[in-house]
Amino acid sequence: MHPVTIKQFEKLQESYPEATMQPLPSGAALVTIPAFPIPSGWSAASTTVRFLVPIGYPGPRLDCFWADSGLRLANGSLPQASNDPNYIPETTHAGLWFSWHTVDNMWNPAK
Repeated sequence: MHPVTIKQFEKLQESYPEATMQPLPSGAALVTIPAFPIPSGWSAASTTVRFLVPIGYPGPRLDCFWADSGLRLANGSLPQASNDPNYIPETTHAGLWFSWHTVDNMWNPAK
């Protein structure tokens, strides 16, 4: 795993000490943050958040994330650009998938 990935994960653990990073067969990694607090307007006060760190990161940007299956907006509907359940590639985990992306022209792997 790239030293930048490890350093940034260690920084993440300063705020979320229970976070884990699992290497995947492809060379990507799955980051899991349990009990991630979420604001009002949702069906729960916290959720587990998972995201993939792609091979070659920080060059390729992070893309999409997953929350606990069953998480909904407070009115019971699915959030925009989401699907539940959706399996996380290379894992047995399924969750509420958010097809949310960084803005192409805002990604700068040097920052």
